[in-house]
Amino acid sequence: MNQILHTLKLPDLVTLLNALCGITAILLTLNEPTYLAPLLILIAAVADGLDGHIARKFSSSEIGSNLDSLADVISFGVTPVIITFAIMESRMQYILLPALIFYFVCGILRLARFNTMHQELNSFSGLPITAGGIAIASYLLMGEVFLNGYLVTAIVLILGVLMISDIPYMKARDKRILMPLTLIFAATMISYFINIEIMHIFASLLSGIMAIYVLSPIIKRTT
Repeated sequence: MNQILHTLKLPDLVTLLNALCGITAILLTLNEPTYLAPLLILIAAVADGLDGHIARKFSSSEIGSNLDSLADVISFGVTPVIITFAIMESRMQYILLPALIFYFVCGILRLARFNTMHQELNSFSGLPITAGGIAIASYLLMGEVFLNGYLVTAIVLILGVLMISDIPYMKARDKRILMPLTLIFAATMISYFINIEIMHIFASLLSGIMAIYVLSPIIKRTT
């Protein structure tokens, strides 16, 4: 036990926060579907971005990359599947369930490939699973009025296909992109505790940004 604890470094602790957000969201959903559950996916995404940033600034541990992938499986693979299935209740479950399972399988395949191949410095091969989790969470946070069984099924299927594709996706490291995105993330999370209706608005903005990112390779090719 002491050996494992001594192995952990600051980036690993942030990665564990990522995983804890995911498992907490699942436990909350098992009790009763709530907007806090998809919100925790957004918090997990912030932790996922921070651990990489901290790891580049400081040294990372031997288990860091494996720990990161395991946390991502929980927070952006398992958690969105369970939350979406619970929130949608009985709507379209006969086609939604296979679609969610497909998303999950594609997510773990995406992570396995990421861990075994050389990645381009400025891009990912295939849609990152973190982006998939954020896309689903932000859509769910838009509110009940936007929930549609056919649309949710289409979203998770498209995200799954894009994750296992070879389509290049840029890494969001440009401050001109990160700053507005960070502000919308923060506004969505803070507004949850102030006014749910305002949260729906910010979640809609975030969902729109994620849609642009998901479609960005197509947009880039046509311009």
